[in-house]
Amino acid sequence: MIYRVLLPIIFCFFLGGKTFSQDPVQIIDSLKNKLPQATSNVDKAKIVADLTWYYSMVNTDSAFVYGEKSLKLAKKIGDSTLIAQALSDFAVVNYGKGDLKNAINLYNQSLAIRKKQADSAGIASLHYKMGTAYHKKTQLDSAMIYYLKALKYYEDTGNEVLANSAQSNIAALHFNQQNYGEAMRYFEQNIKFFRKTKEDKLLGNALVNKASIQLVMKDTLAAIKTLNESIKISEAINNVETLGSAYNNLGEVFMAENKIDQAKEAISKSIQYRANSNMIADLMSSKLTLAGIHNTLGEYAKARLLLDEIRPFYKKEGIKEKLSRLYLQYITVFASEKRPDSAQYYTKKYAQIQEEMVGEEALKITNELEEKYESEKKENQILQQRAQLAEKDLEVRRKNTFIFGSLGLALVLGLLGYLLYNQQKLKNRQLQKEGELKTALARIETQNKLQEQRLRISRDLHDNIGAQLTFIISSIDNLKYGFSDIGEKLGNKLTSISNFTSQTIYELRDTIWAMNKENITFEDLQARIANFIEHAKNASEKTDFSFSIDENVDEGHVFSSVEGMNIYRIIQEAVNNALKYAVADEIEVNILKEHEQYQIEIADNGKGFNLETIDAGNGLNNMKKRAREIDGILQVISSKKGTRISLRLSN
Repeated sequence: MIYRVLLPIIFCFFLGGKTFSQDPVQIIDSLKNKLPQATSNVDKAKIVADLTWYYSMVNTDSAFVYGEKSLKLAKKIGDSTLIAQALSDFAVVNYGKGDLKNAINLYNQSLAIRKKQADSAGIASLHYKMGTAYHKKTQLDSAMIYYLKALKYYEDTGNEVLANSAQSNIAALHFNQQNYGEAMRYFEQNIKFFRKTKEDKLLGNALVNKASIQLVMKDTLAAIKTLNESIKISEAINNVETLGSAYNNLGEVFMAENKIDQAKEAISKSIQYRANSNMIADLMSSKLTLAGIHNTLGEYAKARLLLDEIRPFYKKEGIKEKLSRLYLQYITVFASEKRPDSAQYYTKKYAQIQEEMVGEEALKITNELEEKYESEKKENQILQQRAQLAEKDLEVRRKNTFIFGSLGLALVLGLLGYLLYNQQKLKNRQLQKEGELKTALARIETQNKLQEQRLRISRDLHDNIGAQLTFIISSIDNLKYGFSDIGEKLGNKLTSISNFTSQTIYELRDTIWAMNKENITFEDLQARIANFIEHAKNASEKTDFSFSIDENVDEGHVFSSVEGMNIYRIIQEAVNNALKYAVADEIEVNILKEHEQYQIEIADNGKGFNLETIDAGNGLNNMKKRAREIDGILQVISSKKGTRISLRLSN
C-alpha cells in the first residue's frame, strides 16, 4: 500500500496575555481550592475563566464545561471585558476540539466587543487567532487578511516575538500556495531570530516547517536531520505539540521510504505526545496514519480498533480528505476479513467522497463506471440463467425422438447465436462507455490546465504589475521628500497620483483574489467586505460603518468567481458613492434572505438625491450593468433621509 506524505504546517498560536511557569495541573488544583472562597461574581468569573484557559492545555472536555460556565457568568455580570475574554477563551477550546466554525463565530463576537472598547492589543490577538482558524479550514485568502492585520500591530508596537510568529504563519500560507522559495526565506529568518532570542518552543515549530519544505523539494536527508533537531530541542522543554507534529512528519518520511517499522515507532510517539497536547484533530490524524501502518504490516485487527475509534470524529467534522483515507483503510480491513458486503459498502463511501472532492464532472464519471459495473454484473447473471435453461432443455430433448432432438439442436444453436449477439452488444457498450470516460477525463485535464493558467496570470499580476505600482508610489514619495522646493500645487498633484496608485493596487489585489478562486461563498465575501470596510473607516473617521449577515443566510452558498466579484464590486461602489456624495453619518451593509432570495442592502442616512433629475454617472450605471450580468435585480431608493441600494439574487 502506498501512503501519501503529509506535511502539516505548525501554527504558532498565541492565545492571549496569560503566561505560566508552573505545571498547569498544579495551577488548576490551586484555582479549584480558591473557587468556593470567592465572595463576588466577578471573582468567580475570573477564576472560572482561568480554569477554562489552563484546562484547555490538559483536558478539552473539562475546558469546554468551564468555558460555558465562564461565558454564562460574564454575561450575568454584564462586564463587556469579561464577556470578550470569555468568548475568546471558549473559542480556543472549540478550536482545540476541531469545531472551527463555532470557534470563528465566537472570535467574531469577541472582536465586535474589543472594537467598541478600542482595545488594539485584544483586536490584534483575535485577528491572529482568526487567521489560524481560517488557515486550519484551508481558506487561505481569509487567513492572509487576518495574519497581516495582526502583523501590522506587532510590528508597530515592536513586539518582535509575535511579529516573527505571524510571519511564520504567513510563510505557511506561501507553502500551501506552493511558493516554496518564499516560504523557506521566511522560515530561515524566523529560525535565526528564535535561536538568538532562545525562544525554543517557537524554534522547534519553525524547524518542523523548514523540514516540510525540504521534503517537498526532495531533500529527504536534510529534512530528517531538521526534524531530529526539532525533536531534540522540543524534548528538552517538553513541547508536546511540536513533538507530536515532528514525530508524525518523521513517520510519514519513513513510510515513503518503505521503512514501515521505523514509521510505526515514530507515529506511535506522535500519538503519545498528541494525546497529551489536547489537540484532538491532530491526534486523530496520527491515529489514522497508524491504522494504515497496521494494515501494511498485516495487523488488521489493530487497524480495525483504531478506525472504529476515530470514525465518529471525522464523520462529525466532515473532513473529506480524512474520511477518504479512513474509508480506504476500512476496505483493506474488511477484505482481509473476507467480508465483501462491508468492503463494498466502504468502497461506495470512498467513491462518493472522492466524487465530492473532485467536483461534478468526476461524480458523473464515477456514476457511469458504477453503472457499467452493475450492468455487466446483471448481464452475466442473465447469461448464467440462460445457460442453465439451455442445459435443462437439452436433457429433455435427448429423451424425445430424433425429430424432437433435431428441433432441440436447432433451438440450442439459435440460443447460442443470441448469446453471442448479446455478448457483442455488451462489448460495444463497454467500448462506448470507455470512450465517454476518456472524453470526460480530457475535459477535466483541460479545466485543470485553465486553472493553472489563471493562477499563473494572477501571480504575474501580483509579482510584476503590483511591484511596478509599488515602485511608482515609492518614487513619488522620494520626489516629495527629496526636493524641498516642490510647490504646493505640484505636491498635491503628486499626492493625488500616489493615492490613485495605492487604490489601483488595492483593486488589483481584489481581482487577483477572484482569479485564484473557482467559487466564492458568502463566507469568503464576509472577510473581503469586512477588510474593505476597515479601509473605508480609515478614509472617513466621522462615518459609522456596520456590516451584518442574517442568520438565515447560508454562508456556504456558492457563487462563481465572476458572480462573487460582481457582488463585491457593487457593494464597494455603493459604499464609495455614499462616502463621496451623501455626507452620511452612518453606512450599513446587510446581507439577508427573503422568500428564497438573497438580498444585499447598502443604506446611508445622507442627503440623498432625485432619481428623476440626477445625471446617472458611471458608478450607478456600472452597478446596474454588473447586476444584469449575474441575473440580479438592482433597486435604488433615495430621499432627503438617505439612500438605500438593494441587490436581489436568486437562491
